[in-house]
Amino acid sequence: MLVTMTDYIHATREKVLNNINKAHDLVKDIVNLYTKKKYQQIIFVASGSSYTALQCARNYMCKTLKTDVKILNPYTFSHYDIDYVTDEHFVVIVSQSGASTNCVEALTKLKDRHLNSYVLTGIKECDCANYADVVLDWGCGIETMGYVTLGVVSLVVYCMLFAAIAANKLGYSDELEYVKEQITKAMKNHKEVCDKTEAFYATNEQTLYQLDRVYVLGSGSNYGTALEGALKMGETIKVLAVGYEQDEFLHGPALQLSPKYSAFIIDGGDETKEHALTVFKGLCKVTANAYMITSQDVDHPHILHVDDPCDEPFTCLYNLPFFELLADIISTKLDSKKDHPLYYEMNKIIDFRTPKWRESHKPED
Repeated sequence: MLVTMTDYIHATREKVLNNINKAHDLVKDIVNLYTKKKYQQIIFVASGSSYTALQCARNYMCKTLKTDVKILNPYTFSHYDIDYVTDEHFVVIVSQSGASTNCVEALTKLKDRHLNSYVLTGIKECDCANYADVVLDWGCGIETMGYVTLGVVSLVVYCMLFAAIAANKLGYSDELEYVKEQITKAMKNHKEVCDKTEAFYATNEQTLYQLDRVYVLGSGSNYGTALEGALKMGETIKVLAVGYEQDEFLHGPALQLSPKYSAFIIDGGDETKEHALTVFKGLCKVTANAYMITSQDVDHPHILHVDDPCDEPFTCLYNLPFFELLADIISTKLDSKKDHPLYYEMNKIIDFRTPKWRESHKPED
């Protein structure tokens, strides 16, 4: 039985490999919906880890489907962007639990405007299904541990498979076998990163216990990794953690840096790799708590090295567990996962889950 974050992290590899073996069946419904007409733009609407996963997959979808892919938060979508949406936009609401009130609102707004309402979820028998014309399943399921990990990587893979198969159907490209090959290799690297992360933690235990104000920096698919890494650290270790694009943080956020800060740099191994290394070296001048994950041959105790990297944008698939595992290890050691009691007082006033979902879950779930 899977009961911890680490259990789900290690279960990710088998789930992903099973999903790519049934790729056509897994994504056929969304491919059929998308290819039945020519759309101006794709809009995914999501919160939390679903949002960060879509950011990981965005560049690949844009490039492969030869169209812009916009990722929006549900509240912004429902109260602002909905005014500009037409039936020329391919809109998908994404919620792993299928019980997010903001996703229900977004689906309702689409129906009110007589637009297609599609929901992509980890479980088809969910509350959002009652408000959707079509329910899509990305092949994950609900994680009983609230800090989702398997769902993040499996959603990235689902989006990549969707793009590859839809592009082939539209006559844009034929690279499904390449995509499957890269994802398979990424799962091999996923295990390598998990193993090395445990050793990395042991080497840097004292400095990692000092996490207090954290920047996580990445670009390309790993901009999504940076957002998710910051999210996981904030959720579990209960520190202020923010994800930035690896150059954008220089334009303002870097001004507050001091030796009290910690920073993680993610190198995707593409044309931005030299910049990533330069950022790491620069941060080392400010703080002793700068860390990096890279495939470059750099010897430093704060660097986790990946021996045989995938092509970008597939590197996010194995960079993600570096942050997931660190978050789980550190928060378990510090016993920091339990939320402040006043958080639940706030939840009584503004809850983000549907009443039906709350009936079967404790407030802290």
